[in-house]
Amino acid sequence: MLKRTISVPERFAVMISYTSLSPRALEAVVEGRVTKEDVREAFARMGSLMDANEKVDMLADVRAGVHIELAAIGEEMRHLSQVGRMLAKMDRVALVADPAWIRAVARVEAHLLPSIDYRVFTRAEEAEARAFVLRQDEAASA
Repeated sequence: MLKRTISVPERFAVMISYTSLSPRALEAVVEGRVTKEDVREAFARMGSLMDANEKVDMLADVRAGVHIELAAIGEEMRHLSQVGRMLAKMDRVALVADPAWIRAVARVEAHLLPSIDYRVFTRAEEAEARAFVLRQDEAASA
């Protein structure tokens, strides 16, 4: 009898990693499969950051090959009551994305959220995105 081993391709491995960039700034790197548990953790992390700071900044890095499970979208809908609070607390958002369609959607979203300084960057502009979130752009212009 022939046995088959089924492995999950690396591109579908669950992977959202978080790095604190400053007391008020968080980086989230998204790659692979996004599950409802990932969404739940993201809202918990942002909630903690918002509780500790008057304003918060976010560097979101979306890599190629991201797959969002339907259950993850459902979980996001369950947290809609938190979204208003999040939007009120957000000061700067930098999105670095490999897929062009995600950058295009983010540019539209940036126009819909005029109270947030929301900028979209390509992978080649990743250093500029980080400098923006860390406010190093202000130090350079001062």
